[in-house]
Amino acid sequence: MSSSIVHSFLAVLLLAMPALAEDRGGAALHDSTCSISVKKGDLVSRGVKLLVEGDQRTHDAVALDGDVVVRAGATVKDVVAMRGNVTVEAGARVLGKVAALGGDVQVAEGAILEGEVSALGGRVHAAPGATLLGEKNELSLQVNGEDPIQLFMGQLFSGKGFAHCTLRITAD
Repeated sequence: MSSSIVHSFLAVLLLAMPALAEDRGGAALHDSTCSISVKKGDLVSRGVKLLVEGDQRTHDAVALDGDVVVRAGATVKDVVAMRGNVTVEAGARVLGKVAALGGDVQVAEGAILEGEVSALGGRVHAAPGATLLGEKNELSLQVNGEDPIQLFMGQLFSGKGFAHCTLRITAD
């Protein structure tokens, strides 16, 4: 994943963390504004499934509160789904990293992932015959029957636990 995308997501998470803390009255401590910057050539969606079609070649594919599907024939540098799943179909290629925050990663037989694949708050499911050249990372916790990463991602996008949290997507 390009360092600008990584830094943007870390900034969002760091900005949102203090807002999750509540005082005795149950109100959020302060307002939060979350921003993510994207560049030309990136595909971004919010609240809907992002499809990277077979004839597309794109830098980054990012879904906020939605899934990313990389179709057969498509080539993407990095793929991120926040509070969503990533599916890489047979014949698709990801040159960099794949990350699902609050979701799963599904890699079909015949798909090629050249970089690291991570699922935080989910699992990585790779079919036999899928090519994973980088590290595979999973972190899924259960506390009282719930996954705290999925709860956090849900609060981030639903506004629960925040006084005001909006995501601004800006193009460089």
